[in-house]
Amino acid sequence: MGLGMLVKGQWMTEREQEDTQGRFLRPSTTFRHQITADGSSGFKAEPDRYHLYICWACPWAHRTLSCAN
Repeated sequence: MGLGMLVKGQWMTEREQEDTQGRFLRPSTTFRHQITADGSSGFKAEPDRYHLYICWACPWAHRTLSCAN
């Protein structure tokens, strides 16, 4: 595989997320929390505190872009 990724601070060129048949196993997301108005999630909604950066080259960017407007 030509591309690499950063895994626990180490640049890896080989995929470690493969099963015994060589299929890619997607790791679980680490982004599970939501921003709430009352802060009950641990992340209180405040003006200018959070910023959303969208990469237009990403095929899934439209998912966040429609929520950001």
